[in-house]
Amino acid sequence: MPEFFALLGIDVFLAISLVSCLLDSRFPKAIPYIYQAAALFGFAHLLVSKEFITIFGDYMRFWYSFIYLVVALGNVIAVNVYFAFQKELWRLARFFLGIVTFPIVLISVLFVLDYANSMTPSALLFPRLPLETISLVLVASAVFLGIGIVASFRLKNKKRREEVMIREMEEEEVMIREDEKYGGEMSEY
Repeated sequence: MPEFFALLGIDVFLAISLVSCLLDSRFPKAIPYIYQAAALFGFAHLLVSKEFITIFGDYMRFWYSFIYLVVALGNVIAVNVYFAFQKELWRLARFFLGIVTFPIVLISVLFVLDYANSMTPSALLFPRLPLETISLVLVASAVFLGIGIVASFRLKNKKRREEVMIREMEEEEVMIREDEKYGGEMSEY
């Protein structure tokens, strides 16, 4: 059923809405609601598609579901670009690329190409790929997910080390001030 792409697009919009709620300090306040409205539009799209399933052929249903999915994927990429260029949060953009953007785009491409392989050759303008590409896609997604997780832990550990160093420097400054205040008497203890 080509409506699967519309469901996938709805899930993508809801996931971006959730991410924008979790990172609310980095997004304008209206963004989560806009993504939720886009997801509701997708549900309305499915209801209309259900009523006219006999009138629209598989190809027509595929193309408007596919366009909805492309719009959803474009929004995922736009969020990544927003982090990188507008907010200049390069680390967060790389993390978002590894954890969200790349796996979602890769899995969506996998489903589209699999659907294209099941159709007649002249129906769609997508290349035919062997079914073994699913393992390659899943391995690539796992690698990018792993890189994103490692990068986030490295960033978290680096921040902790910086906080510890700052705290130690502050404690050392306090000790030096106290030592100067009491004229070196504190150094004997």
